[in-house]
Amino acid sequence: MSVYDSIGLSTVSSVKAQNEAEAAKKGNSTLGQEEFLSLLTTQLSYQDPTNPVDNSQMVTQLAQLNMVSGIASLNDSVNDLTANVTSSQALMASGLVGQDVKLNTNSAYFNGTDATQFMIDAGSGATGMKVSITDASGSLVNEIDLGDGSGDINLYWDGTDKNGNTVPSGNYSFAVTGRQNGANTAIPVYGYGTVSSVTLGNGIKDTVLNLQGGGTIQMSEVKNFG
Repeated sequence: MSVYDSIGLSTVSSVKAQNEAEAAKKGNSTLGQEEFLSLLTTQLSYQDPTNPVDNSQMVTQLAQLNMVSGIASLNDSVNDLTANVTSSQALMASGLVGQDVKLNTNSAYFNGTDATQFMIDAGSGATGMKVSITDASGSLVNEIDLGDGSGDINLYWDGTDKNGNTVPSGNYSFAVTGRQNGANTAIPVYGYGTVSSVTLGNGIKDTVLNLQGGGTIQMSEVKNFG
């Protein structure tokens, strides 16, 4: 078990590791610097004294070698940078496990015990707000009067139905209605999810937060934490 596994992280193979694995599969099929110099030396030793290698041709070959060597060095630098970025992401991501993150959806997971958080965006103000809670099949579970409010309002549902009984664990959706500017309207509402583990990115793929009860959200999509 790696140190990432011990803190609830799973890692996407780094670009450097992928390159090394691919190189091992292909074998030594490319011409390296030592091989190039060996061939060049052999070429010079067997050249016709009456028709020596043209100087411009020699310079061109050396320039090509220098270019290949420079590209290889640049690739190594980029791979090292990618590895460092991945390590930094791992340190940040380890602190996210167990945190609640705001989702771009009106659904949230109830684990059967802990209250589930959701947020209402009442804007400049809304009156007579009411939230309707439905289960995964679309059946109405509960309706709760919320009254008046404005701006972002963070609320918690204790997981009970209209009779006060605790509902089974699962995903539930929230719909909020109210009056704004003298008219009945739907009020934006967002659920929160608890991060259970993290899948690290590799410089190409974004870091993904795996949520309790299923579902994922990319790190770049997270707006705020609960």
